[in-house]
Amino acid sequence: MLLDKPSRIHNLSYLLLGYYLSSVATFSLNLSFEQKLAFVGAFGSFVGALVYYIKPIERAIALYFRLSKRNSTGPETPFDEDYFPVYKSEALFSSLLREERTIINGAFFMAVGLLLSFGLLGSIGLSYVYPWLQILTVVLIVAGAWEIYTLVTRKMSLVLFYYNNYNLSKNTPLMEKAIRAKDWIMADKIREKDPELDDPNVGYREYIPAYGLCPKCLKVRKGKYCTECGTMLNKRCKCGSELVENPEDGYLKYCRSCGSETNPEKSYPPEILQSPAKND
Repeated sequence: MLLDKPSRIHNLSYLLLGYYLSSVATFSLNLSFEQKLAFVGAFGSFVGALVYYIKPIERAIALYFRLSKRNSTGPETPFDEDYFPVYKSEALFSSLLREERTIINGAFFMAVGLLLSFGLLGSIGLSYVYPWLQILTVVLIVAGAWEIYTLVTRKMSLVLFYYNNYNLSKNTPLMEKAIRAKDWIMADKIREKDPELDDPNVGYREYIPAYGLCPKCLKVRKGKYCTECGTMLNKRCKCGSELVENPEDGYLKYCRSCGSETNPEKSYPPEILQSPAKND
């Protein structure tokens, strides 16, 4: 809380909202100016902590993600030992969704404020306005609920695509630019460029390194078969990890995961080294 303080405009908005709520709560009381200032400070501090730090609406959405049992996104079998899943309940608080959180909070808190204003309006002779404010309250709640619906069903999937494929897709910078600009149509089109990555249960399991080690030539080649002898390239060590880290002319002497020697002449049967691969 001390490291991530709200900006001045946030503090001002909390002060104004605190003044409004304190006026609603104390309109029937005969308070002095000093007492009113105390109420303003108390309500403003409470609302500021509630909205900015506790984040009740965001916590409710995050709880929905956890209870739905679809909070974690990513491959069932990670392709890399350094991979960690992305959680919807954590991505919700990303800076990419700051504007959506602001709209949702503004809609619901303004609706609550309007519902509580009947007594205050009556004290100044404006009670006839309250039915119109009730209609506006319904509109605000519907708008907030619709924003939550689009966040859960569409926008969240695009943000998760960005995080899950950060180091795999060349379109990641374009995706980030589209999301920050709130151009969701463009973000959808960018995601269509990597259809195999959109489904993590398929895309990650079918992920194959572009380079491999030819067990016969002892050279690193690009593709599935060696262009010199036709032997199938070895993409992974016998422990399952990627065999080649860098597309250089050579091979790794030891596996980075299990430490075993990766020399094909010692690690693979002679028939693999002698005959070109005919089939997959």
